[in-house]
This record gives sequence, C-alpha cells and structure tokens, in this order.
Amino acid sequence: MTDREPEQVLAEYPDVLTGGEVAAILRLDPRRVASLAQNRELPAFRAGIGPKAGWRFDKRRIVAVIENRDPFAELTSLLAGLPPVLTAQELSDLLRIERPRIAAMAAAGAIPGAFKTAHGGGVWRFDKRRIVALVDWPPADAHGGPSPTTP
Repeated sequence: MTDREPEQVLAEYPDVLTGGEVAAILRLDPRRVASLAQNRELPAFRAGIGPKAGWRFDKRRIVAVIENRDPFAELTSLLAGLPPVLTAQELSDLLRIERPRIAAMAAAGAIPGAFKTAHGGGVWRFDKRRIVALVDWPPADAHGGPSPTTP
C-alpha cells in the first residue's frame, strides 16, 4: 500500500470485489484468499453454485482488514438505496456475477427471495430484503439456519 488511506487506494475498485482483486490488494495468493473465505476468516459470499464457485467480498470489509479493524462488524447493507425489488441486471451489476449465472443460481434456489414474474415470459426478480441474507454479514447460518454461501 502507499501512504494514502486504504479507502483512497481502493476508491477505484467497485463496492464488491472478486477473489483475484482481494488477493492483489492484500498481496496474498488467490488460493489463500479462497481458503480464508471458505473457513470464514474473511467475510465473503459465493458467486455461483457449488464448491468451484468464486467468492465476492464487500470492499468495506477489506478496508477494515487493512486498517486492522474487525471485518465482521455490522455495516450498512450493500443494498441500501436500491429499490425493494431488484432485476436480474441490477443484481448482476451489484454482485459482479453474469446474468446467466444469476438466473442459474435463482433457478437452483441459491438466491433467497428470487421469484419469476407472471408476465413477460417469467423474468427473474429478487426481493431486496431476502438478498441481504446472501451478501451481508453474518451469514444466515450464523444462528443455525441454512446458509446461501455454503455449496
């Protein structure tokens, strides 16, 4: 890192980071980043279905790691300011997951609050209140329930 504050250094990055971006930022091997996410030592959520699905990270939590603060502390939702029902494109843009993968995850039940509209050929829509369980920390299984982050 440079002498600038971590938030300034990471300002050019989107709000949701890929595992490769986190590896570059933290100067770790990408496999180590995946291991930290898998072991819940670094807050993350899956960007797909199954054990080979990539990880996504809330940039604010990575800033907390760099600043030696608790990356697991409660934060304002990444979804704050978004409409109550999200389109597949809005969710794709936010999570940086391709739309076809979003649709596959929704069809497999891996995205909470996903539903198809009755008109227009049944397009996917997502209840923002339920998406919080996918992207915000702690994960849904922190209290014994099923987790959308586990394969």
